[in-house]
Amino acid sequence: MAAAQRPIELIQARSLIASLSTAAFLVDAVGNLLFYNEAAEGLLGLRFEEAGEMSPEQWGSRFRPREPGGGALAVDELPLTIALRDGRPGHAAMEITGGDGEDRRIEVSAIPIRGQAGQPGAFAIFWPA
Repeated sequence: MAAAQRPIELIQARSLIASLSTAAFLVDAVGNLLFYNEAAEGLLGLRFEEAGEMSPEQWGSRFRPREPGGGALAVDELPLTIALRDGRPGHAAMEITGGDGEDRRIEVSAIPIRGQAGQPGAFAIFWPA
């Protein structure tokens, strides 16, 4: 979906995220990664320009979110899943593997984005744990 066709709320959210110094990640209503900011690039070990937009399966396998200690973290338990599925904020401590191969512990809070036409997506902010 081209940016011009996206709901205005996602366009505005991307603009907000781009201006934050806190790491942030933006997804559409089905979990497709649309954007992450420069602060997130450091934690994810990969520039957004190199990664580009990704399906939930792609970003899930690329960053491998899991419980602290390495145990499997069910997709249903991911903060972004909770925000998209339930329309409420979600939070979790987790580990990821960055695009640079480095494992990192982070905390993530995800928030649904609501608009006049429903819920077009969600965004997450995250920081080192």
